[in-house]
Parts: sequence; C-alpha cells; structure tokens
Amino acid sequence: MKVKIKDIAKAAGVSPTAVSQVLNDRPCRLAEATKEKILRVAREMKFQDQGLISADRFGNIKTVGLILPEPIPFFLDLAYKITQELYKKGYTVFQCTVGNDLDCCYRALESLTCKNVDGIIVIPPCTGKKDTKLPKMLKALQNSGVPMILVDRAVYSVFCDFVTTDNKLGGKIATESLIHCGHRKIGCIMGKKDAYTVRKRMDGYKQALVSYDISYDEKLVYYGEFTKNTGAMGAEDLISKGVTAIFAGNDEIAVGIYEYAKKEKIKIPEELSVVGFDNTSICDFLTPPLSSVEQNTAQLAEKIVEVMLADLEKTEEEDAPSNYYYTPVLKERASVGKMIL
Repeated sequence: MKVKIKDIAKAAGVSPTAVSQVLNDRPCRLAEATKEKILRVAREMKFQDQGLISADRFGNIKTVGLILPEPIPFFLDLAYKITQELYKKGYTVFQCTVGNDLDCCYRALESLTCKNVDGIIVIPPCTGKKDTKLPKMLKALQNSGVPMILVDRAVYSVFCDFVTTDNKLGGKIATESLIHCGHRKIGCIMGKKDAYTVRKRMDGYKQALVSYDISYDEKLVYYGEFTKNTGAMGAEDLISKGVTAIFAGNDEIAVGIYEYAKKEKIKIPEELSVVGFDNTSICDFLTPPLSSVEQNTAQLAEKIVEVMLADLEKTEEEDAPSNYYYTPVLKERASVGKMIL
C-alpha cells in the first residue's frame, strides 16, 4: 500500500501541509526538530522508496502539475503561457492532456500526487454528464496537503482558489454587438450544455436578449462540442430556422460556421453575421476576419501563477478560497454587418 503525505502527517503528529513543505524543501516556520522528525518518519515509512522526490537529493527541484482538457487553441495558448510564467519563477511544469476522458483525468491526478509535485493547476475536463468521482478526487487532493487551484471551469462542491474569465459578461457583449447592428433573430452554437463555461455564456446571451426586449427561443440554440463540426451542423440547423446572426461559443465553432456558409454560398457578413469567443489567432486569417470575445491569456496566466505561488507559501490553511474573474473585451472585425430591413 502506497504511503501518502497524510499518512506521514498522522504518524508525525503534524499537518499534511507541513509534511509537503519539508519533503519539498520549501521555506517554512517549522522548528528544525520537527523537520527532522518528519524526514525520519518518511524514511521509516519508506516514502522515498516509491520513486518520489527526495528532500535530501532533489530539494531544489520545484514542480507544478497542470491538467489540460481538450487541446483547443485557447487552452493550448493558456497552458504555454502558464508554463512560461512558472519557468520564470524556477518551476518545471508536468503537463497532462486528458481530453474529456474522466478516467484519464483521474489517473493524471493520481500520478501527479504520487510524484509529489509542489502544486496542481486543474482545468477540468467537460463531459456533459454528472460525475461524483472527480469532486471526491479533488477534495482528497486538497486533504493530502497539495495546493490546488481550478482554472476556467468550476467543479461543483470543490472549494479552492478559482481563476476564470467572466464568461457571462462575454456572452452578453457578444450578443449585444449583434443586436446593435439590428439583428433580432440571433442563433447560438455552444459546446456541451452542462459545461460551466457554456452555462455562463448562455446566461449572458439570454441577458442581452431580455435587455433589448427580444424573446429567448431555445430552438435557436444548438449544443454540441467546441469543434468545427458542431459549428457546421449548428449553422445548417439555425440558418434553416431563419437566423441572421450567430454567436459562436468559441472560434473553432465559428470556423465551422464559415465553412458551411462558404459551401452554401452564404455571404458573411452581408447575409449572416458571426461573433466568436476566445479571439485566437485564427480570427485574422478568416475571410472576412472574425469578431471575437477576447480572454486575455497572458493576464490569466500571470494571475494563475501568482495565486499558485501564494498557495505554495502558505504554512497552514489561511484565508478562504477566492474567485478571480477577468473582464473580457470584444475585438471587432468585419464578420458583423448591419441588418438590412
């Protein structure tokens, strides 16, 4: 049976956080006698024999685990910037790309914990179905004393520091940009219905409609994946229902809308206006260039690293977890046209 940090903590009569700090040679206010006791108990319990980082030999190695879901451009860019920010602070990142496979995510979390990383940054996978195991695993991770923060997507009943964009506001400003150009029959194509970011962006979409006295019609909303294929299928469905504009849940979906419009000889923005989300590099390469809601990955990465490092320096449980919301902005380009009555 594997020896865990909490097992050493119990045997030494200290907190899991204290054990994690000593084994990873992090600065702390513990007495030297207590540190020696923790190391002695860890050796007696053969903790280091399991291939974990040795405080004696590798105390200068600082690592952070990063759980990355589906490899869409936004997450890839954010992961790169997080890695660069942590590298500047002397940390190496162990990145695990798990897609939307919960079993893969469970194994990645277990592996990172067993490898005794200093902290873990989790962008949870999105499956569109209820799951109780992931919250339990994340809570167990917290109890083990490993600092953890959630990014982009919240997980029900898991309370830790959380960094994300204000997705509701993003959905609102995207929809309002279409309304301001005279559009009233506005469709929406999103990823999985139960995903945190989808629900928030939909809240913004609905709020914008209500603010301008436009009735919400669930038939004008198409759910699927954050992919080009969903964009194309959603465009076919919504255009057949007479929409003049579409709010795409991300830029990948918008690409699918463009491809369908080109195939059907539908002109953008003359006959169909489109707004995306994420403002990835693809926006400038589309014809016409795509208006999109920007999530500033550089600012997000800086805050994520700042919060992670602050958590790593805590000696005990201090302060309640905090939520950090970043304000999105709309990058206007040529994909939105005025509605001709």
